[in-house]
Amino acid sequence: MAEYIRTGNIKLLFCFAFYLAWWVVGFNPWRPIRGLKSGWLLIPAVIFGVLALCDIWQGLDFTNGLIPGKALVFGGISCYVALLIISTRKLYRPVTSELFIIVLWATVALLEVNTLVVLGPTAPWLGWALAALCLVGATISLVCYLAFYAFDGMAAFVDGAIPLVLAGIMTGLITLCAG
Repeated sequence: MAEYIRTGNIKLLFCFAFYLAWWVVGFNPWRPIRGLKSGWLLIPAVIFGVLALCDIWQGLDFTNGLIPGKALVFGGISCYVALLIISTRKLYRPVTSELFIIVLWATVALLEVNTLVVLGPTAPWLGWALAALCLVGATISLVCYLAFYAFDGMAAFVDGAIPLVLAGIMTGLITLCAG
């Protein structure tokens, strides 16, 4: 099971790399390259992302762990719905795919950590530490998501890249814990 998580996370790192490359090329504040000239980078990002989720899903244990996996899935879905309502109706932020991606990544990362503790390659104390780091990373990413339209130029560019970098770092750490 840990092998599925490890190989899935390696694919997820490729997903993040292509997504970040698209961001750097397409949202560069000095010379953005728009349309298919940069958009093609999203094709391998999506392919690697779907393949990663297929691998990871096969390795997850939904019945055991620090927190029951089904509760984490329900929590992720509930969190997404609540954040969607709050961000659109109270904060008037346009809906983009990034909110879904951030919540999905955080939920999957917590499920992975949970499973790695059950399987034994990760000690419970390390699992709790990784889970806390995932939640901190997701919170920072959500703040960036909500603040994005308040920025212009370089500030918007950096704000949009932060969630991708954080998710990549956390995914790398989880990959190391998976062996």
